[in-house]
Amino acid sequence: MASQDIQELVTVLLRESGFEHFGFAALSPAVSFMHYQSWIEDGRHGDMEYLERHLPIKRYPQEWLKARGFKKANCAIVVAAPYPSRNIERLKAVKIAGYARGDDYHNWLRERLAQVAAELKLRFNDDEFLVATDSQPILERDLAYRAGLGWVGKNTCLIDQRRGSFFLLGEIVTSLSLPIATVPHADRCGTCRRCIDACPTQAIVEPRILDARKCISYWTIESKILPPPELRKKIGDHFFGCDICQDVCPWNQKVVVPSVNGANHAKTEDDRRKSVIHELRWILESSSTSLERALEATPLSRARGFGLKRNAIIVCANLKLIELRELVARYSTDSRLGELASWALYEIDC
Repeated sequence: MASQDIQELVTVLLRESGFEHFGFAALSPAVSFMHYQSWIEDGRHGDMEYLERHLPIKRYPQEWLKARGFKKANCAIVVAAPYPSRNIERLKAVKIAGYARGDDYHNWLRERLAQVAAELKLRFNDDEFLVATDSQPILERDLAYRAGLGWVGKNTCLIDQRRGSFFLLGEIVTSLSLPIATVPHADRCGTCRRCIDACPTQAIVEPRILDARKCISYWTIESKILPPPELRKKIGDHFFGCDICQDVCPWNQKVVVPSVNGANHAKTEDDRRKSVIHELRWILESSSTSLERALEATPLSRARGFGLKRNAIIVCANLKLIELRELVARYSTDSRLGELASWALYEIDC
């Protein structure tokens, strides 16, 4: 089958699976690799040591694929899926980043891509297909840029002029020969610096350079330790992740993914406060094991029990939730959370 015919078939299958934003990129060396390497060498990845460990793999992904038995990798089918629209049942009031409000995208996005890959395998039995999300050591933003899905904005997110940046990336790496003729998006950020100016922790130190060690998302999701005292108040009431640098982006103004869960919009501030207290009480009263079990199918499971309790204590302090003071005080003797709880009690009382 001619490569153009294969492209048309892939396009039909992707659309049947609900994908509207996709493209194709050759598995050639990443255009952003040197930038990424410098970011790692400068230590801006914080304690995410796996990023440093994966550096050689991201430079030569085909070597990694060969080690997994993938004999020939020509290109990647790259998709962008909108953030989920529903809320986690137990947590509708606390601030959660848009991507994390529904089921874990590693599962549903992978399943949808796997369906497409399975259909392609039926038609091209001699070819190979590997489904990937950001859990695989692939520079997927680089692939998405080369596939024509957007440009990398000053906030480091991939931005499309019609769809903004509220989407998740996934790939099907394949040995199929697909026509690669996409012209990458032009940089349309211009002189705008809203994302840089809006970040409460100044985590975007330069256009397209984000220091994870200052990022609210890093400290509420990825980090396994307590944030430094100078950053705690700046985290504000963000319980899990942060969308500020996307919310203020002009290209997202027509994209309906509010920074606060949609269920809160019809509520008064007093109602929302009561709901936040109710949800944080559940976090602080539950054991880590029960929390992880209740949230295991959601992105929030990444923070584990420690991270969720850490985040809850910070929000209690920054919102001065005197109603939860007694619960916070119980953690003042905890080996990992004790210092944070003492700080939070001071903030609540002052």
